[in-house]
Amino acid sequence: MKKGGKGSIAIMGIAAVYLMIPLIFTFLYSLSTEWMDILPTALTVRAYVELFADVDFWLSVGRTILISIVPIFICMIFVLLAMYVIVVYHPEWDKYMKILCTMPYAIQGVILPICVLALYANAPDPFSNRIFMLTSTYCIVVLPYIYQGVRNNLNGMNVKGMLEAAQMLGAGRFYSFFRIIVPNITNGIVVSSMLAMAIVFGDFVVINMLAGNYFPTAQMYMYDVMKKSSQKTCAIIMVLFVVTLLISMFVFLRESGQKEKKAK
Repeated sequence: MKKGGKGSIAIMGIAAVYLMIPLIFTFLYSLSTEWMDILPTALTVRAYVELFADVDFWLSVGRTILISIVPIFICMIFVLLAMYVIVVYHPEWDKYMKILCTMPYAIQGVILPICVLALYANAPDPFSNRIFMLTSTYCIVVLPYIYQGVRNNLNGMNVKGMLEAAQMLGAGRFYSFFRIIVPNITNGIVVSSMLAMAIVFGDFVVINMLAGNYFPTAQMYMYDVMKKSSQKTCAIIMVLFVVTLLISMFVFLRESGQKEKKAK
């Protein structure tokens, strides 16, 4: 192995250890009974036992996964349809689409849910429904990440040439885009979806202001536990990290399996 290769591996290893330090200490604190010195005095799994036995916690995790997947799916469909129109019919609209999709960066945090409540709290159903408002708001929150991932991957391909070749073989524009172009940007779609899911998983402000007790998620559960036990709070953080990691691994492994099947 070359010296440059060994050096790169060493740097990557150091970076990985450095990035894992907060997670390691969070895990240690979740196992500690008391930590008043450099190291905890004793270790216990009591926080995890109580957590795994609590049905409300698992229900809140399920709600978090649901409210992460649904807005991302809806937003992805609309972004792909919009990019179809732009790529096929109106390329000059791309600059306006970019401005529109990056605007949510400026209205995140407490501003967005307050505006949504002010506009739709007294509106007729389904607009005044808290779950509907929450789902729609998260569609706005994840829009920049979904759009940027799709757009970057489309820009890295010769989309016009592929569409023209497909049309010469008798395929329609809509069919060509969604059966030829979209499968070729699946990696970008998956990565942007995972990033968007991480954003929703880590959110507390929007869910607290729009849904609160109407739709108690893992973030709300953790906020309540935070007032009672620091060790249990750290245990929740670790469980949510593992859940997010497992979802990401499942998606990436499934995508890799599909690519291998196509290659064969």
